[in-house]
Amino acid sequence: MGWWLASERKGQIEGVISRFDPVFWTVNFPRPMMAAVTTTAPDALRVDAVFHRQDQLAGLIWEAEDRHDHVLLGYETARDFRGCRLKFRWRSAGLLGLDAVNGPVLTIEGRDAAGMARAWYVRLWNYAAGVSDDAVVEIDFAGV
Repeated sequence: MGWWLASERKGQIEGVISRFDPVFWTVNFPRPMMAAVTTTAPDALRVDAVFHRQDQLAGLIWEAEDRHDHVLLGYETARDFRGCRLKFRWRSAGLLGLDAVNGPVLTIEGRDAAGMARAWYVRLWNYAAGVSDDAVVEIDFAGV
């Protein structure tokens, strides 16, 4: 039989993934805009986007909960990022620079101390070393 109903993991390959593994990032954007995220190396990814208007936004997304894979095969949900550091090289062309007033941000969606849904916006330029279109951004989530 090519399939079966499973209630637990039996025989499937199991392993560990690193938080922020490039393979598990997704991209979100409004139509008719187009965007794609491509894993270019075990520790690298590239986003290509076609903006049709100046007011369009695209989001590169890491989700703490794996909503795309089968429940028995997805990665573990881990919403506490305090022990994590994210370091990446930002290179862009044709976008607002990192130093722009309304430039690129990291959006964190979660819950506040009272349990209410909330979004936090982290200005990437505050954590960048370099110039506005070519910089290394390093964020320690324990300090954000």
